[in-house]
Amino acid sequence: MWATIFIKVERSRRVCFHCDVDWCKRYKIRGVVIGHHIFFADPPDSIPEWTFRHELEHAYQIMREGARKFYWNYFWFQIRLGYHKNPYEIEARAVECIPLTINEEEILWKLKDDWQQLQNASGLKLTD
Repeated sequence: MWATIFIKVERSRRVCFHCDVDWCKRYKIRGVVIGHHIFFADPPDSIPEWTFRHELEHAYQIMREGARKFYWNYFWFQIRLGYHKNPYEIEARAVECIPLTINEEEILWKLKDDWQQLQNASGLKLTD
């Protein structure tokens, strides 16, 4: 079972975080961004900080360029250059080793806290 948690990441922009997602696990995808949704294979307390930062960077890229332009360019770069030379991936990998900003730490803390509250309210453990 997985849950969706909405968190404002930038002024009026919200990102939907989906944690402990079965299809991410099945396809061995640690994290992926689709529009304003970030999907993680792990529950929030198990998401590596670098993975969180990497996927959040893709969300920032989409906010900066707009979804249509981002995905058009992203897939074009994937086809022409491959994953490792894709400028969007280079940018996202570059921030993996940078410590989270205070705002990003708050987002991750809120994600973990909301996850715990969902578990407590449902009386279920949301992870498999």
